Amino acid sequence: MTSNKTMVFFEIVGDSTPTMKKLNLESNLSDIRKELKKNINDMNILLFAIKVGHKFAKTELEDEEDTLLNDIIFENSGNKFFYLLKNSSPSWNYLNGKLKFDYGRIMSFDGIKEVYNRAFKLKDCDFNLTGAEKYKKDRLEFSSEEDWMKKTNLFFSIDINVKNFIGFGLSIGKSKNENLKDEINSTYKYTEIGKATLKFNKKNLVPTDDFKNDVKGAIASKEPRRFFYIIEKYGQFIPTEVILGGRVYFRGVKSSSERSVSKTKEGSAKANIESSNAKTERNFNESKSKSDFYSFDHMRLLGGSHPNDENFDEKVWIESLKDYQTWDCIEFKNPISIFQLLPDDLYKETFKAIGKRIIYSNIKECDYYLYKPGRYRTIELRNIPKKISDIILNEEADCDIFAAVVDTDENSKKVFFNCQILKKSNAKPSIIVHGIQEKFQECKCTLPGKKSGTT
Repeated sequence: MTSNKTMVFFEIVGDSTPTMKKLNLESNLSDIRKELKKNINDMNILLFAIKVGHKFAKTELEDEEDTLLNDIIFENSGNKFFYLLKNSSPSWNYLNGKLKFDYGRIMSFDGIKEVYNRAFKLKDCDFNLTGAEKYKKDRLEFSSEEDWMKKTNLFFSIDINVKNFIGFGLSIGKSKNENLKDEINSTYKYTEIGKATLKFNKKNLVPTDDFKNDVKGAIASKEPRRFFYIIEKYGQFIPTEVILGGRVYFRGVKSSSERSVSKTKEGSAKANIESSNAKTERNFNESKSKSDFYSFDHMRLLGGSHPNDENFDEKVWIESLKDYQTWDCIEFKNPISIFQLLPDDLYKETFKAIGKRIIYSNIKECDYYLYKPGRYRTIELRNIPKKISDIILNEEADCDIFAAVVDTDENSKKVFFNCQILKKSNAKPSIIVHGIQEKFQECKCTLPGKKSGTT
């Protein structure tokens, strides 16, 4: 059988060493790209190019489907050549390959965790370059343990409820961080450079076969605990909006109101610029934090690069961010559970298989006047957080509401109280309370009632 492939040499502009590979000259550039990806890790940032004089003309990605490899081939000394040129503009495909937007993540006390197994494949997104005008200097402070949890997991500007993820692989009842109180009372100054925003939704994400099969297997097993293993494997959620760029943190002075449980190293200690690209050391005395996310003694980088063993130079760092290969995720928004991103029918089956949990509970004190036989009181469920109210009003959530009434008034022990839930379509539910007596007697009772909702 004769092969349609021909030995071809290709050269990445800027790299003086050509590479040879057998390729089909009649294949379009889109297929050639797939073939080259097997051997070139950064193929997503390279474009096919033709040399015109002393310059290079690039082939746009959208034209690769209609362009054959033979169209860009040139001959030199009887050999066939073509060029690859580094794309000066960032590609969301390249950034996705590097930063794994379509992989699930898990919230933790040590910062957000990336999982190793891919749950979805991102097929498209809304990718916008924001430019260096998104320069920001601010302070990072924490108002509570939950606030600390959100911010260390890169959720800053939105009101997400950390407790929504409890019960799915996360518990904030006890932190393993012995120094958490000190962390909450710490202050961090930071400088942020926003470079790009990436947004996508359920329509842009295609679940992998492995993920779907694991979910179907958990449903068939009728063992809800298997969903915990799925979360460990595929993550809790996917942020559907990501801010890319760089951020540098500077550790501030800790509050003296809390007693530190950390151990201070005697003598000279090392302070690090924590980064995937560089670590810089300085000498000074500082307590060692127990939290992995803020385990730096003075400074930490997210995105950008910095020379080793040098004092931080903001201009050098900002200059490094002109190269999109140094960008990192600096903020997440709009997280969605990995199960909600499944096809609707599979999500509904998953929802039923996982079972219901309490999403809200409250105790309300009210006065009940029993002045006429057969009378009752309707108590509206007010001041419910909007997110909880939206869930209750969503018919697909299939919420159950439970209520109990307790009379603590010594003067009305002979009154038996019964309560019912009134839940009309597209309306907030109410509790109807009946006071029942064997022999009617007008009275006033103080009722602390407890209401809970499950979904």
